[in-house]
Amino acid sequence: RKGPVDGILNGIDGKIWDPKTDGFIAQKYSESNLMEAKSTNKKQLQKELHLEANEDIPLFGFVGRLSKQKGVDLILEAMEGLINMNVQVVFLGKGEDYFQSQLSRLAARYPEKIAASFDFNEPLGHRIYAGSDFFLMPSEFEPCGISQMISLTYGTIPIVAHTGGLVDTIKPFNFINRDGNGFLLSQHTSMALMDAIKKALSVYQHKDQWGRLRSNTFSSKFSWDASVRKYQEIYRNGEIS
Repeated sequence: RKGPVDGILNGIDGKIWDPKTDGFIAQKYSESNLMEAKSTNKKQLQKELHLEANEDIPLFGFVGRLSKQKGVDLILEAMEGLINMNVQVVFLGKGEDYFQSQLSRLAARYPEKIAASFDFNEPLGHRIYAGSDFFLMPSEFEPCGISQMISLTYGTIPIVAHTGGLVDTIKPFNFINRDGNGFLLSQHTSMALMDAIKKALSVYQHKDQWGRLRSNTFSSKFSWDASVRKYQEIYRNGEIS
């Protein structure tokens, strides 16, 4: 087509994904009680998955299809580096047998650091979004994506690939201006993923910066209402030939 092409982001269902009303999580919350409630949800998630219940240990979450498209290969390549850090990583998803077997092996070898569930478990998914500090989404490609939107809604910081809708929704956190809502990989490699993780952890260690970053997530709104209005505007203003 010679005419312009408009891109409209997906939305998320606020009746399902809202920490203020979510019945699956240990403590409901909004921006006003974000830090306290996130700590409670984190410790409950750690206990549920048999990890050390320690709010000071950074917790990374992954919810999604276990596939190369979702960047699980990069996460696996980065796991050796993560294991050597004082962090925890939790996975929920189904997918390719190879990825499931590798994650099972790692969880069995490092049960104090890694937990993996391969069931379709919606309540656990909600608790991972609510209890994690960071959300891993280094997708190979992602036309729009909603997992990063859900994580922002729950005050969980996305670490995402520089691709598709992830670039449209995640603005890198700026240490000076203290704006931004997440972290972007510079390249689609495990080394770039580790670099982004290290940047994220450096913010986590500075509580003022960390509090500001978490607060920034609540300025990101991804309701279907906004997307629908954009569709309506295009149909009202467009020409059909």
